[in-house]
Amino acid sequence: MTPPTSFKLKTLVPAVKAELFTDASECEITGCYISDLLSDVLAHAKPGVLWATVQTHRNVISVACTKDIPAVLFVCGRKPEAEVIKEAEEAGVILLGTPLTAFAAAGRLWESGLHE
Repeated sequence: MTPPTSFKLKTLVPAVKAELFTDASECEITGCYISDLLSDVLAHAKPGVLWATVQTHRNVISVACTKDIPAVLFVCGRKPEAEVIKEAEEAGVILLGTPLTAFAAAGRLWESGLHE
């Protein structure tokens, strides 16, 4: 059986113990990219991935929009400020957070079937 090429974000939220900061609606995720360097994400992340990072400032939203990244997962218990959440909502970028480290979150996402 071939694994699905995309996942509903809502189905992955419990796996990483995520708290939603914006509405997740019917967002589709095609993979995951983990990096705290914005330039690295700009150079290497593919559109449609869930981006995991410790960065919580407004430039994360700009990078997500530039790369067509629909959702950003803040790891290690990091939470964005209200103005960042507002900007994400206006841009249509979903924000969520987890108390897990990036490594632990990646492992749980992998176990859930997200392999890219």
